[in-house]
Amino acid sequence: MTLKTWFILLPCVLVGVVLTLANMVPVQFSLDPFSSTRPALAFTVPLIVVIMGAFLAGLLAGGLGAWVGQGGHRKGERQAKRELKRVQKQQGAANSNSVEGAGTALAVAGATAPALSDQTANASRHGG
Repeated sequence: MTLKTWFILLPCVLVGVVLTLANMVPVQFSLDPFSSTRPALAFTVPLIVVIMGAFLAGLLAGGLGAWVGQGGHRKGERQAKRELKRVQKQQGAANSNSVEGAGTALAVAGATAPALSDQTANASRHGG
């Protein structure tokens, strides 16, 4: 790891350790919003568990929101890749057809090329 990473990571870890040690007091975590005196579902956990749980829930919710929000961009990228493959396939087919056509044209030109070169040679000998 680089020195820059250590300068960021080490203070974050130290703050996390200090928060953990300072918040070990047990608290009642209730999932019943209607009764605060006798909740139907409650747990007694250290405060740091509640803090870290809320942090992780927020992290996951934010990540999920970002992922869903970028879904349109991912779909567009997939469509663009499909279109690129389709165009490349068409170009490959067109290139193979043009190569075959060029081979035929060269064969035809090769048959007539000596005649043209003979005419050119005769013309140069006779001053024409």
